[in-house]
Amino acid sequence: MLDTRRAAVMDKEGLPVEVGGRGELTATPVTLTIGEREPQDITGWAGPWPVDEWWWDERRHRRLARFQIVTADGAAHLVAVERQHWWVLATYG
Repeated sequence: MLDTRRAAVMDKEGLPVEVGGRGELTATPVTLTIGEREPQDITGWAGPWPVDEWWWDERRHRRLARFQIVTADGAAHLVAVERQHWWVLATYG
C-alpha cells in the first residue's frame, strides 16, 4: 500500500533526526509519527540508503535517503527523508 504521508522521526530527546549529505544521522531514531497519529516506538531500523536521482539534470536533480523502520505495533514502514522532510512510502503488516 502506497502511503506517501508526512511523518516525523525523532531521537530520544524529542528532536527531529536529520540525515547529512554523506548519509550520517544526527541521532538514533527512537519514535516514528505518521500524520496525526500518536508516536510509535521504533524497535528496529535499517538504512539510510541514499538515492541521487537525475544528477545530470540541474532542474530535476534530487537527493533523498530511504529507511526501513519497524515500530512497536509490529508494522514495518518504508520511509524516505528529503530536505529534512520525512515521508512514509509504504506500510507492511
